Amino acid sequence: MAERLAEGGRERGELVRVAVVLLVLLGCMVCAAAEADPAFEIRRDGDFITITESGRPVMRYVCGEILAPGIPEDRRRSTYVHPLYAMDGTTIISDDFPADHHHHRGMNWTWLKVAFDGVTKDLWTLRGVRQKFEGCYRTSVTGGQAKLTVHNGWYEDSTGRKLLDEVVSFTVLPSDIRGRIIDFELTLRAVDTAVAIGVSGRGYSGLGIRMAPREDTTIIIPEGFLAGDEDKTPHPWADFSARFGGKDSFDGAAIFQHPDNPHFPDGWCLRQYGYLSPSFTNNAPDYTIEESEPLTLKYRVFVHRGRAGRSELARMAAEYKDGDTKR
Repeated sequence: MAERLAEGGRERGELVRVAVVLLVLLGCMVCAAAEADPAFEIRRDGDFITITESGRPVMRYVCGEILAPGIPEDRRRSTYVHPLYAMDGTTIISDDFPADHHHHRGMNWTWLKVAFDGVTKDLWTLRGVRQKFEGCYRTSVTGGQAKLTVHNGWYEDSTGRKLLDEVVSFTVLPSDIRGRIIDFELTLRAVDTAVAIGVSGRGYSGLGIRMAPREDTTIIIPEGFLAGDEDKTPHPWADFSARFGGKDSFDGAAIFQHPDNPHFPDGWCLRQYGYLSPSFTNNAPDYTIEESEPLTLKYRVFVHRGRAGRSELARMAAEYKDGDTKR
C-alpha cells in the first residue's frame, strides 16, 4: 500500500513538473510572439521592399533600377524611398519622376558634386555616377519596431568602378494618434580613393523629400511660417504640411537633424513647389570621405496627421537630441 502511495506521489510529481514545463514553454511562446511584433511586416516584391504596420504601408524602398514610362533612359535609378505614405496608408506624400524635375525621386540622399581623382560627377541628376542596391544587411521586426538595413554602392557610369560603400537603415517606431517616427541613418565609406561630396549653388543635395502634388502648402521652421523658398539657412528642423490627394484634411512630414552630424545644423533647401531637404554641406565646404574615416549622418522623419505645431516640433527636436522617442 505504501509502495502504491509512493508511486502515485511520484506520478503526481511528474505531472506537476510536466505542467510547469508546459507553462514555461507557453510563456516563452507568448514572449516570442510579442517580440515578433506582428503589427509590422517587411517584405520584398521584385524591385521593392515594403514596410507595413497593421496591414497599412508605411514606406516602399526601391531596390531595383526603375524608370517611369516616357522618361529618358538616363533617368533610371535605384536606392531611394517612394512612396512615403501618410498615416492612413493610402495617401502618398512623396513624388517620383515629376514632370518639372525628372531626377527628383521620393525620399533620397544624393549629392550634386561627387569629386574623385580630379574629376567631378553628379549623383543628384544622375550624370556619370549612380547608386546600386547590393543587398539587405538585416531586416527585423522586434523590440516594438521595424528595421531595414541595406547595402548599396556608388558606381561611376563610364567604368563601372565602385567609389563608395553605402549602408542605410530605416527604423520605424509604432505609430500613435499623431503620427509615426522613421529614424534614418546613412554611412558612406570610400573604397579605394577619397571622394568629396558637395551641394549646388542653391543647396540642392543631401537627404530630401520631393513632396507629392497637393493644395494649401505650409512650411514651418523654428522661427515660424515660411512664406517663400529658402536657401542655405540653418535650422535643426523643418516641416512640410498640405492637403494631399484631394483630401480635405492635412498630412505632413518633418525632418530633424541629429546633433552628432558634422556641421549641425546644416542649411536647408525648402521649396514651395514641394521640396524638404536639410542639405549636408549646404553652408560648409565639400566633405571628403576617406576609406579610414567613413561619414555617418542621422535624421528623424516624423510623418504626421494634420498640421504640426512649432511647440510640438521643438519638443520633438529636444527629445531626438536626448535620445527619447516620446511624442
